[in-house]
Amino acid sequence: MSTTEPTVAVVGSVNLDLVARVREFPRAGETVLGSEYEEAPGGKGLNQAVGAVRRGTTALVSSVGDDPVGDRVVAWAAGHGIDVAGVHRAPGLTGRALITVAPDGENIIVVAPLANGALTPEHVAAELDRIRPDVVLAQHEISEAALRAAVEWCRASGARFVFNASPVRSVPVDVLDASDPVVVNAAEGLALLRAAEAARPVGEPGSRSAVREGGAWRPADVARRLLELSPSAVVTAGGAGAFVADAAGVEHVTTSTRVVALDTTGAGDEFAGVLVAELAGGASLHDAAGAANDAAGALVQVPRERR
Repeated sequence: MSTTEPTVAVVGSVNLDLVARVREFPRAGETVLGSEYEEAPGGKGLNQAVGAVRRGTTALVSSVGDDPVGDRVVAWAAGHGIDVAGVHRAPGLTGRALITVAPDGENIIVVAPLANGALTPEHVAAELDRIRPDVVLAQHEISEAALRAAVEWCRASGARFVFNASPVRSVPVDVLDASDPVVVNAAEGLALLRAAEAARPVGEPGSRSAVREGGAWRPADVARRLLELSPSAVVTAGGAGAFVADAAGVEHVTTSTRVVALDTTGAGDEFAGVLVAELAGGASLHDAAGAANDAAGALVQVPRERR
């Protein structure tokens, strides 16, 4: 790990966000007209690195295309103070995210990974060796091989690994076991629990009752159950704050001020980035989650074009 200022490395995606605002989301087979349109650098990895660098030294390990968009997003990241030496340039197009935003700030996102798929485990390991971070944050917009490389580097070096398991897809057991914490929203956390239970052999010792499709699960319940998979968990719940679970139990963290959301795009990424920066600086998980919750609450009150 680093011997000077605490350092965060974000291993993750970089995209160009294509954002359209609509009066209401289209239904299946329906076309709606947008009221506004913009393009901006994004991707979970880049967004989280921006959140982290506001609190401390942050490096980005990622892959972008050799297109003009790649030039644009790398320059934008560097302009925000992020160490971009670990950004690989791959032949082809930089990733894209198609984002639709409704008047209440909610959004629907489709990601085309493109050059993000060229992030190799060898590149991840080499860059983490160079950076020597105290905390590594990864998400699910990169390949499983790249994700595993980050986990293995943390195990070998003693660095803390934090995993934002979004977007939801199958997660290897050893990745979750190394995640301290795993960071998800309530729906993502419930999906992880369902997948884990479905993978258990029938009659396996210690298995619990089924996570049913029906019925309501409170975020606190999801956080508590995630301790079956990871040493600690943080479950975000939008305006209701976040739930932090570790060996000491489950704590509810709320924002310190009233929040009126204008655009929730990037809120989860801001939360994750600030969380790991605070952890790298020595904060407890509860205090780090409190700072992250306040930061995400502040972000959603700012129109995207002014961020």
